[in-house]
Amino acid sequence: MPSRLVLFLLACLFAAGPLFAADLAPVSYTLRFTAASTHYLDVEAEVPVEGRAEVTLFMPVWTPGSYLVREYARNIVDLQATTLEGTALPVEKSSKNRWTIAAAGGERILVRYRLFAREVNVRGNWIERDFAMLNGAPTFLTLAENYQRPYHVRLELPAGWQGSYTPLTPAGAPNTYTAPDFDTLVDSPILAGSPQVDTFTVDGVLHTLVTLGGDGVWDNARVARNLARVVEAQRTFWGALPYREPYIFFNLLTGSRGGLEHKHSFVITADRWLSRTRGGIGSWLSLASHEFFHVWNGKRLRPAELGPFAYEHEVYTKSLWIVEGVTSYYQHLLLQRAGFLNREEYLGNLSNLIAGVQKTPGRLNQSLSDASYDAWIKAYRPDENSVNTLLSYYNGGALAAALLDAEIRRVSDGARSLDDVMRAAFARYSTDRGYTEGEFIALTSEIAGHDLAGWFQRVVQTSGQWDYQPLLDWYGLAFQPAPAPASSSPNGLEPADPLPGFLGADTRARDDGRLVVSRVRDGTPASVAGLYADDEIIALNGYRVSPDQFAERLALYAAGEQVKLLVSRRDQLITLAITLAAPPRETWNVLIRPDATPAQTAHLDAWLSPPTPPSALPPGS
Repeated sequence: MPSRLVLFLLACLFAAGPLFAADLAPVSYTLRFTAASTHYLDVEAEVPVEGRAEVTLFMPVWTPGSYLVREYARNIVDLQATTLEGTALPVEKSSKNRWTIAAAGGERILVRYRLFAREVNVRGNWIERDFAMLNGAPTFLTLAENYQRPYHVRLELPAGWQGSYTPLTPAGAPNTYTAPDFDTLVDSPILAGSPQVDTFTVDGVLHTLVTLGGDGVWDNARVARNLARVVEAQRTFWGALPYREPYIFFNLLTGSRGGLEHKHSFVITADRWLSRTRGGIGSWLSLASHEFFHVWNGKRLRPAELGPFAYEHEVYTKSLWIVEGVTSYYQHLLLQRAGFLNREEYLGNLSNLIAGVQKTPGRLNQSLSDASYDAWIKAYRPDENSVNTLLSYYNGGALAAALLDAEIRRVSDGARSLDDVMRAAFARYSTDRGYTEGEFIALTSEIAGHDLAGWFQRVVQTSGQWDYQPLLDWYGLAFQPAPAPASSSPNGLEPADPLPGFLGADTRARDDGRLVVSRVRDGTPASVAGLYADDEIIALNGYRVSPDQFAERLALYAAGEQVKLLVSRRDQLITLAITLAAPPRETWNVLIRPDATPAQTAHLDAWLSPPTPPSALPPGS
């Protein structure tokens, strides 16, 4: 049995392990953009080998925050190694993302490789004639052993590029930076070029909005003024900023919508026209609010499984509904509390959230815990049947967080809320270890003063229909009653018009003008009759229909009537007899009850406080 001294020394070694990275020789990269117009990046890495006969280098296969194996090594076009003096060294590719190099027993070697970089998204590399947006995982090869060591990065920018922006630590010389370890390197995007730049300060910390692609349309200063209010609102919620280093908002105006969080920055893609209107800025701020909330929830307060990162294989956790779902809940709630949404607008957002979940049959087949665990094989690979089998840990998680917040307030008689749980979780678990799902559940029960394990079992860990009534009753809310059927005989005309029937299939028009089924929801008439995704609809009850006619023609047939669809399935003509159902009449529009009690009104005020102004954005913003 080991002595107490041995155990003590081992414990000290384990605890101090990351500090040893500073004692290791750095890997130094030089990034060159000589072929930027054709989307190529040339990387030269000076790699310490420290007398070893051979070394193995690897490239990550995924990016933290985006849970899918991306196979970044596929973008390496050419890789060569030499001694510092230029003598070629043998290189053997030993796996899909690893290279073994005969290092000849020297101290350092040079590794040169070229990357193709044209992924217009938040997690890849994107290089054109005038700019480069680089992420760490798809850019940097490193040593397979002892890769948690210091790193140096130097950029050689083309003439005309204004400069580079990154949360990496400046090293003194222009466009030269350092990172203390590989995790920091991967977590630090780099943008080079001539972007729009505006700054503001919150709590004495510099924040920089760096925008690429504004092209004379985007009002960066206007957006930065409003973004400062979002940062201040979230700092107030948590109590303090968890960083003192400058923070960078990378804003890529590609026309798409996406985001990826980092400890000292985020990267989002958006539309350049959003800054022209108050509603557009509000839409942009919603995305920014989500990614910035991750500064606390996700990057520092994290599931135990998500760190230290394993960059070469999947890392499974059941808690992505906390990381993403709780964040999605607060991205809108904190905008409302900050005055960017009035009360009716926020409840409208909640209504859309509930309706989206209710219209997803997958909620009956997949729990939030399982949705989190299966993210690697399902969430990022949707197909035509995903609506029937998957529950989004973003939207589903946000709705569960709203229900959980109401439940905590209810069982504690308004003394505690999910706000208190998140702040307590950050205080307790924003360490190197993180939390398990069980620990988060136990902490929630502790803060609420009530055992909520059964609630989590029903709502989070088991698939099925959720009960919204406790939330509605606590805040004095109600679902808008379903509208009465329209008069079937307006103006006294006869015969009466029947209510249109319900098919239960979504369709789309292909580029060649064909009408095809895009997805079929389980339990609907289309599903029962055997209508498939990708079926081409040719005719309805013997008459040809075009994409712009189908919905109007189908509405002429009542619930209970049988219709016949002629479809082409892999060029075979098939006639399907489908009995239409009554259309769903549920309404998920959340309204404030006119007869809400004073106590319910007080609960609603406590939830959505402070009071909000009547407009989404103040004049002049």
